[in-house]
Amino acid sequence: MHVDSRPWLQERVSGTTPASLIGPVRRGRRLRIEYNSTRESCPRDLVVDPYGLVAKAGIWYLVADCARVPRMYRLERITTWKDVDQPRRIRKGQTLATVSAALIDQWEHHHAIEVSATIDQTQIERARRVLGQRLVQDDHEESTTGHRVRIRFPHLEDVRTLLPFGSTITVHGPAEVRAHLRDLATDLAHHYAPSPTS
Repeated sequence: MHVDSRPWLQERVSGTTPASLIGPVRRGRRLRIEYNSTRESCPRDLVVDPYGLVAKAGIWYLVADCARVPRMYRLERITTWKDVDQPRRIRKGQTLATVSAALIDQWEHHHAIEVSATIDQTQIERARRVLGQRLVQDDHEESTTGHRVRIRFPHLEDVRTLLPFGSTITVHGPAEVRAHLRDLATDLAHHYAPSPTS
């Protein structure tokens, strides 16, 4: 039996490997990591208290407390790390299973934007694959041409995920989402506009 949990069409990632961290994590050691977050302009130096390692959808994470706050750190974004030579300080009654389950549940269900839309009949299966649990289908709003759905996003900028669907999806609201999609589509049209001939 062979298991390949790497997502489709993605290159193998670099960064810290699970094998390199397993020793200090098993020994319950505190770690100092340099973490290259996508939301920060430069890597951050953090001291963390690990619960363990989790593989989710083909991606490995270090689950740890940082200043007593639980976090999941993608291993590919941990550029360097070292053992602080101190025992970890984890919260009483918490385990890798409880902390990772709570973090995953929070990530999957936290949303600030809920989009109302209709997706063409021909694209509903593709939408389910691409959008996953963010897509909630209103079965009573189904017709021969489209499905009325709600799509949940953590941030307004995440609605750009809908652009590849083009005109096969119609967003009804909220107004800020329609405006943002219009701006994104306009920028894209300008980007690919023919160059003026001399």
